[in-house]
Amino acid sequence: MIKGFSQYVNENLKGDSIISKYARDVIGIVIKSKSNDKTYEETRELEYTDDNSFDLVVQIRKDSSPNFETDEYFNDLQWEEINFKKYGFAIDGNTYIDNRELMIPEIIITLLINPKREPDLYKELEFKLIDIIKHELNHTDQVGWNRDPFNVRISSEKDRSAADTSFAYFNLPDEVESMVAGMYERAKEEDSDIDELFDKYLLPFVLDGKLSKPEYNKVFDLWLRHALENYPDVKINTSDPRINKIVNSI
Repeated sequence: MIKGFSQYVNENLKGDSIISKYARDVIGIVIKSKSNDKTYEETRELEYTDDNSFDLVVQIRKDSSPNFETDEYFNDLQWEEINFKKYGFAIDGNTYIDNRELMIPEIIITLLINPKREPDLYKELEFKLIDIIKHELNHTDQVGWNRDPFNVRISSEKDRSAADTSFAYFNLPDEVESMVAGMYERAKEEDSDIDELFDKYLLPFVLDGKLSKPEYNKVFDLWLRHALENYPDVKINTSDPRINKIVNSI
């Protein structure tokens, strides 16, 4: 039997940051979801006016053996099938922002869940949600309603259209800032080294052929430099020679 949300939170989900709260709100919706293996169930009940104003939309489908090639959301995100097999879920996040600052930003989290892996998958899902929600919130700080003048601006449509490979996309300044912000938030919550999270995120792209090993190394180097320069308290694995090489070159 799947535990009730409040019972599971009390026993397992201990994060106390505002981002952790958002993540637990999403997991609460996952637990209550009656979605079947054919359709996505959409929930629009989460609205926030904390440090950032935004609406959080959650789309869920539960299927123990999904076909990623025909899935309406993940058919172009084949690397997520690797994560689904390993962790019991696939996830994607998107943000919709009105550049004229007339509408509150909307963050959409799309989840494909293996119900046979519940509730064991919730802890990993919580950490991944912390990463993704922080990532998407950082985008809302880059333009529009919540614009923070200290953040980089969203890349132009021309630049984003030209970034038609994973490697080019991961090098966009607004994506570097948001990727690292999300993984830094997760690293704090689970007390992990951020380089470990970079590997965890990037290696499925290598396995899927979306990133070559040299491209992976360049992205890893860029992200780690950004983390070290912007988050002085970030944890890294100082016993890894490649990490020390990057640290010593800054």
